[in-house]
Amino acid sequence: MVKVSIISLVYQSPALADWVYDSAHKFTPMIARGEAEFFFVANDPTSAIIAHLTERDYPHVVNINKRYSDESLFALGYGTPEYMSRVYRGYNEGIRQAKGDYVVLVNSDNYFSPDWLENLLKYSDRSRVIVSRLVERSHPVFSVFPGAVHGEFGDSPATFDEAAFLSFAADIRKTGLEAGGAYMPALFHRDIAIEAGLYPCGNVAGEHFANIVRYGDEAFFDVLRSMGVQHFTALDSIAYHLKEGERDNCPHEQAPSAKSAEASEVGATPVVPFPTRQALPRVLDSMSPTKRHDELMMRISSGRDSHARARQAAALAAETAAGVRLVEQSERFRRAVERVVGVRFASRVMRVVHAVSWTILPLRLRLARRKVRGWHGTSATLGSRGPGCGARTGTTRRSLLTPCERARYDPA
Repeated sequence: MVKVSIISLVYQSPALADWVYDSAHKFTPMIARGEAEFFFVANDPTSAIIAHLTERDYPHVVNINKRYSDESLFALGYGTPEYMSRVYRGYNEGIRQAKGDYVVLVNSDNYFSPDWLENLLKYSDRSRVIVSRLVERSHPVFSVFPGAVHGEFGDSPATFDEAAFLSFAADIRKTGLEAGGAYMPALFHRDIAIEAGLYPCGNVAGEHFANIVRYGDEAFFDVLRSMGVQHFTALDSIAYHLKEGERDNCPHEQAPSAKSAEASEVGATPVVPFPTRQALPRVLDSMSPTKRHDELMMRISSGRDSHARARQAAALAAETAAGVRLVEQSERFRRAVERVVGVRFASRVMRVVHAVSWTILPLRLRLARRKVRGWHGTSATLGSRGPGCGARTGTTRRSLLTPCERARYDPA
């Protein structure tokens, strides 16, 4: 069963497609075990790259983006450059097509190291988006990203020094998390990304098209942060970044042809106005179904009257608080295990504990929700003997409840 979907965009460079594909399969044993999938989003691709992906039998989906003028993009809330709108729409299509509950977005000019994915997963929970620690060269135009480590190991697949990079990665690798960091490779829960509205369809514009107030990936991470999902770097997940990309890595004669959606037998991907979270129902309609997708659809589509919606909101708030409580309990337990057996053996113990805890997760969530509701007064159900409740008659003192909580216990 696929647990993780690893997604890379490609549009014109066979060399980079081979490079990132070989790297992902070499250093990701979960792919060979069927626990992870790797596929390309051929984003506004040339005919040459489509032929290459097909010939090599690389898993891929084709995404043809609807073209917009600068004025049209600005009217929808987006700014320069225009091609970044197509890049973000490509990643959004990859998220929609993914089969795993986890999604990892990577660049085609990334190269990985041993345990890069496992070391993202071990820190992941529903309150975190985890990114790899980047090693970057000094680009003649772009400086080294503030959260990255400087390392000169080549500027193209042909000049890349794999042995030197892997040795360097082993030297700088250390266990732990660091707040903030780069934006790819990034691992997050697929349903949370969809609930956030996916990436905005471009960089966010200010007063005019050339005025960028927030880059698209920053805006997406801002929305996640508003939902309680924090951004961390895994210091033991190391990836190299060529900082070239396909725009610089391919000869100019291989520039992408303007293929129509009809010619590619796919629908043109439109721009969603900013902020994208308002477009959640449209995003859900175009998703590949998974169990979490079905649950999210039930949450969004249910509750046709105001009482039902209020009850739904209260239930979701309790569930979120319960999940946070479980995460906090897990963190406290992990620290206690490290104190007893040491950091070196703690990961082995936690793997065993997690394997057992998944079997009783529904019971743990039920107990956590009950305790959370007790703290916030939302457990003042009929027959409760808490403060403010009629212990003998089994009634609830409505004046102590919020409007949402009162709606929850009133008949629909």
